[in-house]
Amino acid sequence: MFKRYFGPQIHHQVHFLVLAFFIIGVVCSKFLMSMGLLLGILNLLTEGNFTSYFHRLRENPLILLILLFYTLHLVGLLWSSNLDYGLDDVRKKTSLLLIPLIVGSHPIPSSKRWITLIHFFILTLVITASINLIAYHFFAEKLNLIDIRDMSLFGSHIRYGILMGIGLAFCLERLYQGAKYRNGFIASALFFLIYTFYSQVLSGVIAVAIVLVGLIVFVLWKRRQFIVLISSFIVILLGSTALIYYLSQPVTYSILCMEKYDEMESAWNLRSSLNYDSLDKRKQPVASTLERYLSSKRLCANADGVQKLTNEDIHFVETGFADVHETYGGIQARLLDIRYQLHHASNPSGHSILERIEYWKNAWAIIENHWFIGVGTGDVDDAMQEMYNERQSPLTLERRLRAHNSYLTYYVTFGIFGFLFFLYFQLKFIIQQWKWQQWLGFLFGIIALVTFLFEDTLESQMGITMFAFFYAVFSRKITSK
Repeated sequence: MFKRYFGPQIHHQVHFLVLAFFIIGVVCSKFLMSMGLLLGILNLLTEGNFTSYFHRLRENPLILLILLFYTLHLVGLLWSSNLDYGLDDVRKKTSLLLIPLIVGSHPIPSSKRWITLIHFFILTLVITASINLIAYHFFAEKLNLIDIRDMSLFGSHIRYGILMGIGLAFCLERLYQGAKYRNGFIASALFFLIYTFYSQVLSGVIAVAIVLVGLIVFVLWKRRQFIVLISSFIVILLGSTALIYYLSQPVTYSILCMEKYDEMESAWNLRSSLNYDSLDKRKQPVASTLERYLSSKRLCANADGVQKLTNEDIHFVETGFADVHETYGGIQARLLDIRYQLHHASNPSGHSILERIEYWKNAWAIIENHWFIGVGTGDVDDAMQEMYNERQSPLTLERRLRAHNSYLTYYVTFGIFGFLFFLYFQLKFIIQQWKWQQWLGFLFGIIALVTFLFEDTLESQMGITMFAFFYAVFSRKITSK
């Protein structure tokens, strides 16, 4: 119908617009993601070439696998008690159905337009990351950005960190292909690296590491430089061992003086409007934050130690920095925080690493009782809360969340067969990307495979759209020369 008024290419043009909405929206806009879904479905219906859609989908086994994964959520309602929760979960995951249908029914219009989409994605990341940095450095108080991870204004800092890794992969791929605007891609790649390590988001650091290691492996394998490849693996192994050793060491500061907490309290209350017995801006006891901060500066926990703090130090303690080294920023600050959590924190609440360990323990306790078919699509949250109570978890009520591990989540939901299928279709995707020598898709697959270990990516609109879109795009061999 529309071809008569707008020309024979109208549906291809609209499809490209839909892809642009997805690739921009996944970075910064739920509205664009929703508009992409609506416009994409309307475009398919008005074009009405259903036979062609069916053949394209049938000939794409990777698309069929993700559609089957969505169908599993519907089947999981059959043994769910909480159907309201289950139906809502199925509704939220509709993007796992619609995006593969939209992208899989139409090929990417052309390699030139695929490159344009890559440019849109990189440019959107550069603009949004710049806004994040400006907001955090100049408007932190006004926007109540307490922690550096609050710097992500456009969605979850974890998902944003993963997108940074994907953006870096796009930049390096363009450089490898010898594309135009070389300096722009170099500048963008460096910016993504700096932002990732400055933002202290571990998922981002892991995604970037996967991209860099994956690029080395891909290039060396393609050039048959196996000795260099083995040497690179040895270096990576040694680096990983050194990191594990570093994290295994407790954070200790030897201070040869007596603590005088009454003096410290009085001196603090004279210097700060935030009472000694209250909580800092990160909801931690001011007393413990202050004592740790003094220790990190080799100062005594007494009046003299507090008096030696600068006004900037007082502000840091009020904000919730418990170690002066954390104020320096960068990934070293995050690693220091992890070391402290692993060796000193007695209660997991408020400590992201320890919280995740508690989530995993709780999920595994459910799996032990429901390992065969799981608890069903609708009962995951109820089962998690019941198990927290049964185990008398030390987590506070507001911190008793889901597993934060996609593999455990789908094991809890669908049992052993659902877990194996979830793992299978990801591995199938990665193997296919390797066969096609499509390294962007290969890196995306590895990033998803790894980050699913510590995040429920498919429990939010941004996470679902990100995974479904890139999975669907790379389910077909594309060129970007």
